[in-house]
Amino acid sequence: MEKVIDLIRKYHEPTKVASTNGGEYHSPCPGCGGKDRFHVWPEENQGEGSWWCRQCGKGGDAIQFLRDFEGLTFREACERLGKTPREISNHENPWVHKDQKKPEEVWRPDPEQGPPPEIWRKKARKFVNWAFENLILMDSGEGIKARLFRRGINEWVIKHFGLGWNPGNEGKDLFRPRESWGLPTELKPDGHKKKLWIPSGLVIPHLVGKEIHRIRIRRENGDPKYYVLPGSSMNCLVEDCGVPQLQWPLGSRCYVLVEAELDAMMIRYWANRGHEMTGVVALGNSSRKPDAKTTDFLKNAALILNALDFDPAGARQIKWWRENFPQSKRWPVPIGKDPGEAFEQGVPIQNWIKAGQPKGWFL
Repeated sequence: MEKVIDLIRKYHEPTKVASTNGGEYHSPCPGCGGKDRFHVWPEENQGEGSWWCRQCGKGGDAIQFLRDFEGLTFREACERLGKTPREISNHENPWVHKDQKKPEEVWRPDPEQGPPPEIWRKKARKFVNWAFENLILMDSGEGIKARLFRRGINEWVIKHFGLGWNPGNEGKDLFRPRESWGLPTELKPDGHKKKLWIPSGLVIPHLVGKEIHRIRIRRENGDPKYYVLPGSSMNCLVEDCGVPQLQWPLGSRCYVLVEAELDAMMIRYWANRGHEMTGVVALGNSSRKPDAKTTDFLKNAALILNALDFDPAGARQIKWWRENFPQSKRWPVPIGKDPGEAFEQGVPIQNWIKAGQPKGWFL
């Protein structure tokens, strides 16, 4: 049976991206011709593959490929691929949903969460201050700090957002009584009390004013890669352009939408340095939807540059954002998967942001 990677080879020989593990291939699009804009992930869809064109926005599986680029009907595409239409009568393009699907309920944002308890915030402040000192005293040319600098996160970003480093205790993760952080007691199957796990890694606090509402830790090894300390608020990170006298009626007139908080923090610095009147929102992951307060900011924005990661997960969210935020414009970075990777490969972040906005804004 022909797979997506086989189908594209009839038009162009794709090039494998060396930085990917399971395989991502680039080639010109057989439809719009966008050079290196057509992406194939051969291992998606149980090994049959997925594709997406960064320029024309089309995407899907092998069936959709034949329908879009060779003009086949659904039945003809099935026969070409050796599939029985009856067996896949409920076929759904993995990236482009059918219009005839049952209408979903109207989306309503989750209410904004309140701050964590005071005892949690006090413990969090002490921990974050300690972690900050560990990171700020590091040599910028070594270790985690060097990696942050390569991705555009410099001393200003570290200080402004209070980033830190938890080395653990002699290289081992920290464990503390849950009750000391104001968290409810939890018991293990053997009846002993569970401890609060504080893994070693990069400490990413979410500051609201001077208060800490969330602690996320990016671990160096193991799963999960990102760990949120229990008791944290899960509201989105929202940063405005930092120029109050030029702000839109509520927040910035343009927001860049990203997944990772580190990318948002980096964009905040470089956009402000480039005098871009642009805010940034970090969701935490591609499928996360904005909370009520973040929704207010986004609804009042004139433009949302949707820069969710350039991968299958990020691409699947395009339709939802266009439906719920009509001013949302898909604006992935020109190189790499996310803004941090793009910066590391030489993309001027402020130029990328400016290119996504109307030219009339800069006259």
